[in-house]
Amino acid sequence: MVVNESESLVPVKQAGIRKKLFFCRILQTMALTYFLILALLFLAGLIYSVSISDILSAYYNDQANLPLYFKSNALTGFILFLTASAGIVLFMLRRKAGFYIFFAASVVIFALDLSFLVFDWLRYLVHSGFIFVLGIAHFSKRCY
Repeated sequence: MVVNESESLVPVKQAGIRKKLFFCRILQTMALTYFLILALLFLAGLIYSVSISDILSAYYNDQANLPLYFKSNALTGFILFLTASAGIVLFMLRRKAGFYIFFAASVVIFALDLSFLVFDWLRYLVHSGFIFVLGIAHFSKRCY
């Protein structure tokens, strides 16, 4: 008995590009680029914090703990932005925990920004935009 392709019991999938995964990859790559660049900038600040604090100590003579202040800020920023980047990488690898890691790191970054820095609309719009868009992609299960 000869079985044709149309009579096969096992359905044959047609090869094609899934557009929703491509759009998710573009969004995830944009978010990863943004958070990874900021993590690398904080790492550069951590490495060169001695020269930065030497320059600023001429203006702030009364603060003796200025180098420690810069190192702690740079280390905290590097760890938080690297954690957010790692969460995005896990999200790109289709791990559901990746979004929650990214979300937790972003909320901590957002809270520290609000408590220590001057309010900046652009930075908050970018952060909340990435949280919102990646949250929609996560909860609608479009990227899995």
